[in-house]
Amino acid sequence: MDFDLLSLPPEILAVVFSNIPWDQLINVKLCTRTFKYVTEKYLKDMQKPKLYKIYLGNDYTHNDGISRIRVAYKILMTDAGDLKVISNEKEFFLLHSELDQLRSFLKKVDLTSLDCVHIELHNHTEIMQIFSGYFHNTNRINYFFVHAGNSEKDLGNTLSFLQKVQNVDYLELDLRFPHLNVPKDFFIPVTNSLGSLVIREGENTTFINSRMVDYFVGNNPGLCGYYLSLNNFQTFRMVIGTIARGELSRRINGCLHREISLGIDSSRHELLLEILGYFGSEEFPYIGDIILDEHILFEGSLECPVCGEFDSITIYYSQVI
Repeated sequence: MDFDLLSLPPEILAVVFSNIPWDQLINVKLCTRTFKYVTEKYLKDMQKPKLYKIYLGNDYTHNDGISRIRVAYKILMTDAGDLKVISNEKEFFLLHSELDQLRSFLKKVDLTSLDCVHIELHNHTEIMQIFSGYFHNTNRINYFFVHAGNSEKDLGNTLSFLQKVQNVDYLELDLRFPHLNVPKDFFIPVTNSLGSLVIREGENTTFINSRMVDYFVGNNPGLCGYYLSLNNFQTFRMVIGTIARGELSRRINGCLHREISLGIDSSRHELLLEILGYFGSEEFPYIGDIILDEHILFEGSLECPVCGEFDSITIYYSQVI
């Protein structure tokens, strides 16, 4: 049998080996040098372990003062409909002179079954750039978190990566780029998947814009939960107003009515007062009451003139949805 296989050209062997499960491929490599050569040359065609979760971030577990990157992951061992078997978490650490090892790792895994992506980088967002080269968001990812900040280079890496995010249920961004300019037409092309959106801007950071909010609302009919931590009243008013108008514009396409929740966070008392004043103004389309209990700021609704059903909104303070 081995002799017959050895007589085949490498490209045919690659097709044969591509049908072998990734955890059995090691046995093929151990047979002959030829088989090992074929599996390595045609690595992109071989079956690979499917990652279920990946974490990329600065390492805070060592106390030797040496800067490292932590890479942690879980593998999807079995996927039979609702039954999923996930491996225990594995991890490794890289010095910044060893980033080629991250590329080597990403070449050897399958990212098409990711359910959780967690990226937490302060400086060194070139890690994100490397990951972006292998990441194609074709499958729906349930949880997607990005924390990034520092320099203009880090901003460029972060924006380039976010433009590849397309199919996510829960998206949380915590961005800290003080005094750096994000293009006012920048948006994240998440479409027909988003259910919850969390955006936190660090001090003197301006990330979110009206086009981005319009895109989120207009292209994600299931988006009904928001949480915002922003720097000033003008940005809060723009975002909340854009969300409200986008939600109510759904009436144009028929009587599509629902309830949305919006959490806001600010450590500045005067900013909170400005927001409350906005809720009571004619500019805010929902009609309701300022509540001011432990968590809820405002509850409002708007009756549909066609069917009599209501669009409603509940606005929370300092409570993650």
